[in-house]
Amino acid sequence: MRILILFFIIISLPSCKKKLKVIPISSFENIVKLEEALGYERTCEDPLNYAPDEYTETRTIRVNVHFLNDLEGRANFSLAEGKEYFGKMLRNSNKRLGENQKMNLPVGNDTPVLDPSFRYKIVGISKEDDGFYSHRDSVHYYFMNKGRKKNNYSKAVTKKYAINDDKILNIFSISHPQDSLESKTYKAFGTGIALGNSLKISGIYSNRTTKPWGFATLMNHEIGHVLGLAHAWTRYDGCDDTPVHPNCWDKNSPPPCDGTHSNNVMDYNNQQMAYSPCQLGKIHKGFNTIGARTRGLIFEDWCKPISDEQIIISDHLEWKGHRDLRKDIIIKAGGILHIHCRLSLAADRKIIVEEGGQLHIHQYAKLHNSCGDKWGGIEIHSRKDTEDQLFIYGNAKIEDLTESSSIQSKVKL
Repeated sequence: MRILILFFIIISLPSCKKKLKVIPISSFENIVKLEEALGYERTCEDPLNYAPDEYTETRTIRVNVHFLNDLEGRANFSLAEGKEYFGKMLRNSNKRLGENQKMNLPVGNDTPVLDPSFRYKIVGISKEDDGFYSHRDSVHYYFMNKGRKKNNYSKAVTKKYAINDDKILNIFSISHPQDSLESKTYKAFGTGIALGNSLKISGIYSNRTTKPWGFATLMNHEIGHVLGLAHAWTRYDGCDDTPVHPNCWDKNSPPPCDGTHSNNVMDYNNQQMAYSPCQLGKIHKGFNTIGARTRGLIFEDWCKPISDEQIIISDHLEWKGHRDLRKDIIIKAGGILHIHCRLSLAADRKIIVEEGGQLHIHQYAKLHNSCGDKWGGIEIHSRKDTEDQLFIYGNAKIEDLTESSSIQSKVKL
């Protein structure tokens, strides 16, 4: 038997003597059957279970920007120019995130269009620090992705200049080599590469006559790599809703293109304006997985409880990914909530199951507070003859309750 979980049950109206029913799975065989039926072994790992929904709050990624220049100051923006240009670029990148488009591929698809539910904010490490930095460095000022001076995969510049890169996405604006730029045949294209929680982006200064919005999708593409996304035209990006295709730039591209082309942000195309649900799920899985590299990059907004708003559940709902929430959850009559994975509630927030509602806490679920605080517990409202309302299966865990809270049953005669 690995099934019984004990809780202190507080009867708020002792004269009623109504015992709250905690229903365990009574045998290992039944646990196995339930896992096979619902796919528990994959539930908390499936990116699609993290695709943004109506309960997903927008996460904000901390970023800063470094301008690498040569010793003469010829290779990149001045600090003032860079602030203006990259400030506009990142604002436009955020705007484009809010305008997620329908996928072009596959032709005739019905892939849902979701709000990506993440944005960027430029931050410093103090009130006097605005998050923009300028460096002069004859060794690290340039970016090359081929040839004798190839250094695109080198982390030397990020190791030298990155600031708080466990908490801030460091963006390095780097030039092409000055001697290459002096050649009339050299093309200083906009390009970039993600390196852990940093990225190097090049060709912006050489093409500075292009308006800042012209590089906003390149920025989103490279940040997509930082957030765990691969190029989408291959079969190896881990998403079934991003079809394999020949990676055509636009509808006029030569064969094997046939007039159709992708608009996905992780392909190379002239739009880069679409994220698929799976791609967004992969990003938010990182945001919601404790210990994940990218979780450290976002503001911990979920630690700040909201007392004047509630999450109202009035129908059948399955939560199959980890979540961090900061509002009370109210399960109304007829509402059924199944929690399959980790759920963190902010300080003093509760789950309230009203008469006629049901809460199911499954085998791999964990209810807790991820901020080092205590949450307010589960409150059951029922009558003496009410059907069972709380079901706890197998090894589910309930942690971080306040001393005055646990599972409470408020019973009406």
